[in-house]
Amino acid sequence: ESNRIMMNISDVEPKNIIVEDLPTKSANEADTSTRCASCGIAEVDDIKLVPCDDCNLLKYCSDECQKQHKSHHEETCKERKAELRDEILFMQPESSHFGDCPICCLPLSIDPSESALLSCCTKQICGGCAVANQNREIEGKLQRKCAFCRKDSPRTDEVINEQFMK
Repeated sequence: ESNRIMMNISDVEPKNIIVEDLPTKSANEADTSTRCASCGIAEVDDIKLVPCDDCNLLKYCSDECQKQHKSHHEETCKERKAELRDEILFMQPESSHFGDCPICCLPLSIDPSESALLSCCTKQICGGCAVANQNREIEGKLQRKCAFCRKDSPRTDEVINEQFMK
């Protein structure tokens, strides 16, 4: 479809008449930032449009409209959802020179007070995993064990030093 510009021909010489086809937006290209993608209702004071949960590309006036439009939007939505996921993954910080926690695989903090060095297996774990292990032991009234290898924690400095020398 196209729009044609109409003019009064008596004002223009025939050799100067140019008819130009102006492109129109299809239903898929319509402005979806201010209209429901399914029914086309405009966003006004009493009607609030809610963005698609997965991709945030389209907006809907109700859950019903979103369900009705799902078949038309599903492929685009999946692609955009994957793009958003990749953006989030690549925005994650690179690992520090300490590496990653061997339990949760998150980068270890540069601040040594936010991690724990385990004397039995000489693994360094993040503070979150250390606290989670302590809470597990306290709640379960369990004997203290290493969060990584589950061996009994050494009780004396001699045993700890011996373990580090291995």
